[in-house]
Amino acid sequence: MGTRFLAMAAAGLLTAGAAWAAEVPGQAGTDAQFFSELGYKDVATAADAARALAIFVSEGAETGADFEAARNYLRGKGILTGWLEKAQPGDSLDKGHLASLVCRSLGIKGGLWMRLFGPVPRLALRECVHLELMVRGAEYAHVTGGELVGVIDRADRFRLAQAGQEVPIVEGRPSGAAEEQK
Repeated sequence: MGTRFLAMAAAGLLTAGAAWAAEVPGQAGTDAQFFSELGYKDVATAADAARALAIFVSEGAETGADFEAARNYLRGKGILTGWLEKAQPGDSLDKGHLASLVCRSLGIKGGLWMRLFGPVPRLALRECVHLELMVRGAEYAHVTGGELVGVIDRADRFRLAQAGQEVPIVEGRPSGAAEEQK
């Protein structure tokens, strides 16, 4: 009886929370809310990657919160990779595929091997580590939500620096920043 009541109470709270979020104008599904909630996720998904990259590439223009809408937007920009094309919204994101998407979105050509074979996950990850956009790790390692937010932030700073614009100074080190070699 006790566990059944808890399950019903939890379901009621979730339903009430969803209804409240839908009633608050400007709060449900905003980009800021998306990134805020994404930072706490243990594993980022394909849907998270598609929406985060669509927001990053669009530079603030509305792309939609739907997975298919974000994927279509990225497809139109020529950024969509084979993995994201086939992925289901709940599939977990790994470092290699994120690096490939970041390289495509920033137009990073890389070294000789990446120019020959394109931004395949292993080569793209090495290039992103070299440019300090991502931290070192196995290409198949899952990406946390906080790490995805950090990568998007560093990619935005990289884009601003390449365009010759002033990059805002942030005190301290962002989470997931490359550790200093001793």
